[in-house]
Amino acid sequence: LNFKGKTVGPGFKFLKTADNNLIFLSLGSNISPRQQYISKSLHLLKEYFPARFRVSSFYVTDPFQGMNQQAYINCSVQCWTDLNPLEMLDTISEIETIVGRKRSGKKWESRIIDIDILLWGKQVIEQPRLTIPHYDLSNRDFFLIPLLELDNTLIHPCKGDFLLTELEKIPPLLLTHPVKIKQDCSQTYHKFHQE
Repeated sequence: LNFKGKTVGPGFKFLKTADNNLIFLSLGSNISPRQQYISKSLHLLKEYFPARFRVSSFYVTDPFQGMNQQAYINCSVQCWTDLNPLEMLDTISEIETIVGRKRSGKKWESRIIDIDILLWGKQVIEQPRLTIPHYDLSNRDFFLIPLLELDNTLIHPCKGDFLLTELEKIPPLLLTHPVKIKQDCSQTYHKFHQE
C-alpha cells in the first residue's frame, strides 16, 4: 500500500485525472439540530474541496430498515480533489470530528453526521479501510435519489448499470422514502445554489 505512488489496493493503480477525481459523497444526520450539522459539514467540505462543488436538495428519510430512530436528513455532494482515496477518507473523518461526531463503534447508531464516499469517478477501489463504490449503494434510496439529482446519467462502476435502474430495483422493505425539503425550509440549500 503506497499512498504517494497512488497504489491503493493489490494490483490497483490510482488514476489521477480530472474525471477520475470527481467524487460523490452522501451526508446524513438524525440528531437535532440536523440541518445545522449538515450545514456545518457542507461549509467545511466546500472549504477543503471548492472545485466543482455542488450540493443536492435536502431530503427527510425514514431510518434504514425501519430502525427505531429519529428521521434523517440526507443530501449528496459532488466535489473534486487531488487527494488519493485514503487521504480523502482521513479528511472526511476529520470533518466529522470537527462537526461533533463521536464514534462508539456501534453499527447503525444515531449520529450527528455521517459522510460516506459513494463514487470516485468510474474507479473501483477495494482495500481494508475503504470500498468504492460504497458497498451498499444499490440498496439505499437515500443515497441514490440525492445523487441522481446531481447527475442522472451516473453508472455503477462495478455493474455497468445506470443508477436510475438500480434505484428502481430496490426491495420495498429497504426503502426509506426520501421527501425533498422545500427550498424555503433550508437556508443552506439556498446558499449553496446561489454561489
